[in-house]
Amino acid sequence: METQTKLVFLVVAFIVTLALGGYLAVEFAGMLFSVTFIGGFIFWLLTTYRTPVNPDTIIVPYLITLACFIIHVYEEYVSHIERTLSTMSGTEVTQHNFLTIAAFIGPIVWLSGATMLITRWSFGYFLLGTFLFGMMIGELSHFVFPFMEDGRFHYSAGMYTAILPIGSAWWMFTKMKKGSKS
Repeated sequence: METQTKLVFLVVAFIVTLALGGYLAVEFAGMLFSVTFIGGFIFWLLTTYRTPVNPDTIIVPYLITLACFIIHVYEEYVSHIERTLSTMSGTEVTQHNFLTIAAFIGPIVWLSGATMLITRWSFGYFLLGTFLFGMMIGELSHFVFPFMEDGRFHYSAGMYTAILPIGSAWWMFTKMKKGSKS
């Protein structure tokens, strides 16, 4: 089997394992994190799967985006996003479970992705796609949350700082697109 095909199967197995393990460990919060990996998988196939970018062109925006994400998670924590997620999902999301995913596992995965990118491991490009998808697309959900809660626009947990990872991820994406053309 071709190396690229094996990589795709490895990534799919990783996503399925992550979804199952996430659900068993922290229920809804783990499944929510897994959705980002599914979107990231598609994003990766459409971007760096066939044409990897030089990591030197995106590592600084990547790390800035990660810092913005951590700031954003802090706002989610202090504004009790677990209440918002519980209301929207109809399933109790505890602060412990949210923090396990967003404040502990998330940064570890994203830092691992940066490390794999620097060393040019193929899996790192998948994690890059997932990180970009989560920050550029997934974080936009904070502006939809109010309508999902009660049908009107108002502040919802994490809304103020969501723009930080969204903006910096789009900056990283433009650097990546320029880097893939050179």
